[in-house]
Amino acid sequence: MPKKLDYRAVWTDARALLAAHKEAVAAIAGFFIFMSAWVSAFLVPPLIVENLDYTNQAVQEISRYFEANWRVLVPTMLVTIYGSLSLYVLMSGRPLSKVGDALGIAAALFVPYLLASLLVGWATLAGFFMLILPGLYLSGRFAILPAVVAQDSGGGINKSVIRTWRVTSQCGWAILFLMLFVAVILRFFGGLADAAIVAICQSIAGEVGVPIIESGVKAVFTTLEAEAFILMLVAVNRQLSAQTPQ
Repeated sequence: MPKKLDYRAVWTDARALLAAHKEAVAAIAGFFIFMSAWVSAFLVPPLIVENLDYTNQAVQEISRYFEANWRVLVPTMLVTIYGSLSLYVLMSGRPLSKVGDALGIAAALFVPYLLASLLVGWATLAGFFMLILPGLYLSGRFAILPAVVAQDSGGGINKSVIRTWRVTSQCGWAILFLMLFVAVILRFFGGLADAAIVAICQSIAGEVGVPIIESGVKAVFTTLEAEAFILMLVAVNRQLSAQTPQ
């Protein structure tokens, strides 16, 4: 029987997950994701790539940006990844007696998850460089990797990657389209709110604005976007795992 990703069921399950874990989600996301995003947005200028038509120039611009800001980007990125993985563990269905259990399990899984992410990241990047479509397809196929890593115990990197590939079979494009839809909606409203806050701050403080408030608003929407994607991908994993033999 072919697999099918039911978007309505994903939405319903994601809402139920949030309702069941809202206090813990707010605590973990607020401390690890929001604070990291706020520090990063306040200390590091936004990345603007002006030469998207020329791959080599775009890569050079990104490399220069990272070289100039890696001292802030690396630690905040690692903290964000750890916080996100903790949220995946929290909603993985594992028996947890307190929020600290999710943090402890995420710490144990952190290095294996980073290695698995690098493995599939390089494969996806190769797909983008060869042709755009393979990269997009692989993005959909490997999107639920953190949910799979958080759910499995002692499976190892290879098992998690293979399990992710099996669970997402026949649904790579469906997952990608869902991710793109959610990203467009969130970025649209986030952009409107950011523009409004910047305009208000500039009207009060002049062209310089109020950077700490503006970066805080950016961090809020970054956090909301991360939470939305985590809830969505956990729900996708739960739905497709139920259709995949162990």
